[in-house]
Parts: sequence; C-alpha cells; structure tokens
Amino acid sequence: MPQLSLVAGGFTPDDFARYIKLRMGEGDPVYWYGIGDATTFPKGDMFMRTEGYDTGRLHSFDAEKNEAVGLMRKLVVLRNPVDGAIITDPEGNPAWLNQFTYQLFRMRLQDGFLVYEVEQGKGGERETVNDGFRRSEVQRYDGMTVFTTPVNYTLPAISGAAGPEPVWENYDFIEREHNGGLSYEAIWAGNFPLPPFMGPGRSSMHGYFQRYDSYSEIPATLRDFVEEHAPMWKEPPRDMDEIRGLQ
Repeated sequence: MPQLSLVAGGFTPDDFARYIKLRMGEGDPVYWYGIGDATTFPKGDMFMRTEGYDTGRLHSFDAEKNEAVGLMRKLVVLRNPVDGAIITDPEGNPAWLNQFTYQLFRMRLQDGFLVYEVEQGKGGERETVNDGFRRSEVQRYDGMTVFTTPVNYTLPAISGAAGPEPVWENYDFIEREHNGGLSYEAIWAGNFPLPPFMGPGRSSMHGYFQRYDSYSEIPATLRDFVEEHAPMWKEPPRDMDEIRGLQ
C-alpha cells in the first residue's frame, strides 16, 4: 500500500491532465450522475433524497500552462425519502435545483494544488467562486487515485431566505483501474441552508456519483424528468457564446 501524504497538494502535471480528463472528458459531453440524502443539522433526521447530475464538456486544455476550461450545467431533483416521489413546492411544482443553467470552470495547477474558478449565475446574482489553493489534494492507492477538491462560498440572499448563507462542499473524485481500463466515481458532502419553502435551518448532504459518457445511459428515473421539465439540461453549454447569453 503506498504511503498516504500527510499534507495537502501533491498534484503533478500528469495528475492535473488525468483529473481534467476525469472531470470533463475529452470533448464530448460527460454526465456525473448521483443519488444522495439530506439530513437536518445538527439533529440528523433524513428528510430528503436527491437525484441529479452535472453535465460538462472540455472547452480547452493547455498542457504547457497546465490550464483548462470546462462548460457545465447542474440539476438536482428533491425526492421523498420514504417512497422516492418528487417533492413539490407550495404551488405544487416539482422541487428541483434549477438555477445552474451553466457553470464556467477555469482550472489550473499552482504549486502542486488544483486551483479552480467557477463562474455562475446571472444579472445581480452572478458570482465567481475561487478555491483549491492550499486545500486540494491527491492521494494514491494501488489501482486508485483520489482527487479532493473542497469549496467554501456564500449563497446570495434569495426570496424567502433570511439572508446570505455560508456553504461548504467537498468532492472526492476517484479514478479506478477497472477491467483493464478506468472507471470514474465521486463522493460528495456538503452543508447547506434548507430550501426556503422548507423553513429556516440547515442540512447536511451526501451523495455518490458515477460518470456516464452519454445521456442515454442516465437512469430513466431522472431522464424522464429532464425530458418533461428540464430539456436545457440534456447536454452542457455548447460554447462560450451560449454561456454569455445565459448571463
């Protein structure tokens, strides 16, 4: 068993290139599909299951500069933890995370750390999140590499919420040797304010993700929802022009 590093960082140019391939693919869209749970914080009662995906494509990769740009979208459907039915808001509409019509990722290697800048939102809610420096890390096992990318940010005040809310998330992306090739998974955890229609308070959330390389592979439980309610999310943004239009 390789020795685990006691300090963060440790990314080499090869690690960076492998992470970009894992995260964004090599040009065609990839889909990070996952299911998870949400529990009240700090009591720990499960009140929600989640199902969703990030879909993204690689826009550019510069091996000499160790820089990359990716174009992404994200959606999450909120489900009843007992029967899996989609939760509805007070107006009877399906409850789902739909504000991420795009996410523009800029990633680079800096002093052994994976550093990323994420641009998202539109108009007065447009924001840029920066993280990774001194906090991202890579750990190596026999037949497996884990890329850890933490992120902390503040949600802007939205209708029905008390005000800006702090958030933390952590992603462990896993590159695994499998059947002579590679498979890609991720484990995610975070702490968030409750959706406004659920009242005040916070939740702890967790999810497990697998990467699929085509929309048709996504389980029908989510694909049917996308077809009816979220056709934009069938694929990531086509180009930078589409992102600028969404802003």
